[in-house]
Amino acid sequence: MAFPRTIVVGSGLAGSAAALVLAHAGLPVTLLEKNPRLGGSCSHYQRQGWRIDVGTHLFSRGKEGPLGDVLRRVDAEGAVRFRRTRDIAELRVAGPRGPEAPIPVPASALRLPTFVARVCRALRLGPRQALRSGRLFHYILAMPEPQIVALDEMTVEAFLEGWGVDDAVRGLFGFLLGLYFVVPYWEASAGEAIWAFQKMAQANQLSYPVGGAGAVPGTYCRLAAAHGADIRTGAGVRRILVRGGAVRGVELRSGERLPAEVVISTSSVRTTVLGLVGREHVPAPWAEWVEGLQGSAIAVQAKLALDRPLVSAGALVGAASTKDDLYSLDAARLRALFDDVAHGRVPDCVPFYAPVPTNFDPDLGPGQLITVCAVAPTTDVPLVDAAPRWEQAMLDALRAVVPDLDAHTVFCDRFSTRWLAHWIGKDFGPAISTAQVPGQVGRSRPPNTTPIAGLYIAGCGAGARGIGTELAAASGMAAADLVLAVEGLSTWRRVTPRRRRLSRRLCESTWTARGPREARAAR
Repeated sequence: MAFPRTIVVGSGLAGSAAALVLAHAGLPVTLLEKNPRLGGSCSHYQRQGWRIDVGTHLFSRGKEGPLGDVLRRVDAEGAVRFRRTRDIAELRVAGPRGPEAPIPVPASALRLPTFVARVCRALRLGPRQALRSGRLFHYILAMPEPQIVALDEMTVEAFLEGWGVDDAVRGLFGFLLGLYFVVPYWEASAGEAIWAFQKMAQANQLSYPVGGAGAVPGTYCRLAAAHGADIRTGAGVRRILVRGGAVRGVELRSGERLPAEVVISTSSVRTTVLGLVGREHVPAPWAEWVEGLQGSAIAVQAKLALDRPLVSAGALVGAASTKDDLYSLDAARLRALFDDVAHGRVPDCVPFYAPVPTNFDPDLGPGQLITVCAVAPTTDVPLVDAAPRWEQAMLDALRAVVPDLDAHTVFCDRFSTRWLAHWIGKDFGPAISTAQVPGQVGRSRPPNTTPIAGLYIAGCGAGARGIGTELAAASGMAAADLVLAVEGLSTWRRVTPRRRRLSRRLCESTWTARGPREARAAR
């Protein structure tokens, strides 16, 4: 039997993982990347001796999660090495009276009691509230998976309401979970958040790859090429060619056409269906459902190269405000913060997330490298405050918690949301293109399949669950497995009715059962 010609669009974690799994299985694979460098949001660039991530990443389970699973699938375990730091992170906040004392988040479980005690003091919790909060976290860590899945359609806010915990505990917990999904906790799925938190805590392997974030997709692509995959950069796809309800190949922006029986797109569901394929090739109700999918927010970013170390932990997590005591933010203030972001206004309280890659791998630069990001609206939101103001607010927040930052900065590269949206190639540039909110996770998540025979979607928009990079890698593997299983049921070069029916049925099992009322009625 002739193997199918397969094209993978995008070389991020999802695309590179899918290409590697398929090439290892013997399929002829072409991977297309529109940018000059591989890796998508895990790409990198070099400047003055530093190797710098384009995105802002830590990896919640390191080699123990989907990133390692990809390598184990192809008998290449250990091809990417992950390192940890003594302190996973530090909580750093600054309010009207200046910065509070940092609170280290330890990698060792033996140091957790000290961490918990310091957090309780910072939140000013009495013994009863501290005990209640402790019971909540123990319950989350011990919850069985069927119970977690049952919470998929409940928000984190609704889940927390039944526990009677202090507003400050809800605020801190919600803020930390917001780092996972880039949506506020009153929108985030409780089941998805608890699943991700539990997996991260159980593995206790939050880490960073030697060679930078780009080492992961770079290694996947290198291994895929060794198995015969054709890896191309600077090869943007103009459209996916469809005829008779089935994929026929792709057309590049250069005008070149590449025939294929299978295409895996790692762009968002919206960009793939409404942009690359075209509404006319899919059922109208399905296109409307795709158009209604909610994305997450995005983040402005900056990369700061320092001439000496100023941070000892693996990352900084915190916020800065000139108005608030940040360890006692109530729900109303948090809602006001996200309301400002949703309407294009820089909030007066700026939360940030700042991994320090050189603390994991000193060879990434001649000094310390801090990569920082702060939540911002997607590019479809009209900005009240201009883009440079968002970047400046993020840097001001970091300055507030890192003394002498400016005095030791060699250079600072800023990245606007528009630049990042262009680089990742997804409409409006959301960090997670199908946000992890009720109605879009678990059984309700868009599947990797589509109504078009031979067309699959992978990445942060379809399939799988979990945190960012792991979600993408798991989705890429799932799409590859579907190609190997579903497409292998028929002769490759002929679109049989059985193949078309199977592809559409797998897609519609999610679309009609869990999609909007209009989609269910249309069936």
